[in-house]
Amino acid sequence: MQSLYLPLYFVIGFSCLTTVLVLSLLAFLGWSWLAISTLLFFLSWPLATLWYWLYLKIKLPLQQSIIYCQSLHEQAFGLQLQTKQLPPAYKTLLAEIRQLVTKPVKQDQDTLLTLVAQQLPFPLLVFDQNTQLLFVNLAASHTLQQPLLTGSSASSLGFICSQGLHHPSLANDWQQQCIQQPDGSLVYFALDLRHPLYQQQKLSQQQLIRVLSHELRNSLTPMASMTETLLSQPQLPEQQSRLVLSRIHARSQRLLNFIDHYAQLQQLPASKPEWCDLVDILDELQITCTIILQHSGERYCYADPDQLRQLLLNLARNAAQACQNQTAAYCKITAYCQGQQQILHVSDNGPGFANIDNLFTPFYTTKADGSGIGLMLCQEIVMQHSGSIEARNLATGGAELVMRWPMPN
Repeated sequence: MQSLYLPLYFVIGFSCLTTVLVLSLLAFLGWSWLAISTLLFFLSWPLATLWYWLYLKIKLPLQQSIIYCQSLHEQAFGLQLQTKQLPPAYKTLLAEIRQLVTKPVKQDQDTLLTLVAQQLPFPLLVFDQNTQLLFVNLAASHTLQQPLLTGSSASSLGFICSQGLHHPSLANDWQQQCIQQPDGSLVYFALDLRHPLYQQQKLSQQQLIRVLSHELRNSLTPMASMTETLLSQPQLPEQQSRLVLSRIHARSQRLLNFIDHYAQLQQLPASKPEWCDLVDILDELQITCTIILQHSGERYCYADPDQLRQLLLNLARNAAQACQNQTAAYCKITAYCQGQQQILHVSDNGPGFANIDNLFTPFYTTKADGSGIGLMLCQEIVMQHSGSIEARNLATGGAELVMRWPMPN
């Protein structure tokens, strides 16, 4: 650092030596010491001013350059350097320093992003605004099983350029996405849905087998035990035979009802919504329900009439079973509109849901004689109307189901 001040040291030394020589010459010529001291006093002011001016001219650029280089070293690229007072050579030098520092950082970032993109497990391709291939990762080459050369057009690689990009070979069991960037480039990627679909299918099959096994065992095991006991006797007593047959009939009927309910769930037709009179539907259901049905809010509801009737019937039966030990049990149905949404609240004054987390789990039930299909059917009906359903326990006691689905525009 000290070597950068050598020009300043040279000027100071040269001016001091020149002053000493001039004063020595004047003393040799006979000047008095008073005159020489006076002359030295007047000469020291311009010399000191010159030295200070030269010091600032050298120190200011050096200080700014050191601070700027230190900020670049700490990757504080937002620092703006005031270069108006700097010499042109300093401006050029600092610009080159900034270019040398920032370029490797950008190159490192690009390299890191490229490495990460190459390791992604799903196909990823980047095209420019003219659908020319700029980048492709290893998963894309492996999935499409064809050469993917940079610079090739999307159409030559088999892509269909209509409303984005999609590849026909990935039409089944793949979710294809194409995102357009502000500069016009296209980022294409595809997600393999085969494994999640297989896992979901396997889980559904296991659950179905578990439920069917449970229902079949509950019905067939007592039947086998009763018939075995009856057949073990040398003669078939008529009264005991009738009792066994009646119990077998009851068990068989329960199993057939379970199968009918499951078939109803699987064969639910597409909904055909229309404006329904909710009061008339509730009056019709009140005849067969053992719980008081109360209505409030909007009278007309936009839904499929048959499915809405089945939905309310299932919920009313559930409420009646939950409130069977209650006095003055009721089921309240409230309908209203919010924006373009039809909202239906169904609540009761029973003990609430025992296990709300598994409420819509297929075939899950907390009732001794339940099948776990009733609420599944309600959920399926709401989904048929492109809606949603949620359950909650009320702070004041009782349970409530809230259903929402869109109304016509």
